[in-house]
Amino acid sequence: MIALECFIKKDGKYLMLHRHPSKRVLPNVWMAPGGKREFNEGLFACARREILEETGMKIKNLKLVVSGNAHLEDLDTEVFFNFLTADWDSGELTPENDLGELKWLTPEEILKLDNLLSELKEVLPHVFSGDDRCISYVATYKAGNQMIDFLMEDPR
Repeated sequence: MIALECFIKKDGKYLMLHRHPSKRVLPNVWMAPGGKREFNEGLFACARREILEETGMKIKNLKLVVSGNAHLEDLDTEVFFNFLTADWDSGELTPENDLGELKWLTPEEILKLDNLLSELKEVLPHVFSGDDRCISYVATYKAGNQMIDFLMEDPR
């Protein structure tokens, strides 16, 4: 599966999703909004579609900042992730939905969240740095949000 998370910036804050406790995969975990790529869908088109569907907002200035993959041992699957940044363009945040709670937070608040998606603790300093390099990582999760291995690759 190929998925993405998009860190949307507005007024110095980023939009984060606290996944609903009823979700089968990663319940109660904080992450950026996003979703799965559809067949033959471009990365930026996917981000625009997912963000509009999940938040009711339009985004601009999309940039790929992290690409990685995670092996989910408990589900015997591998997920290829792309983390993008974008700026808010227009639209108002839709009310809470079955995905969970959406909340605007500063980078400092995000890094202090309980149950933040484990790999984000490793890659968010790069995401928030404004560095133009795209980095890559490989992670392994035992079950749920229990990451047991992480390797970040630097293109230098």
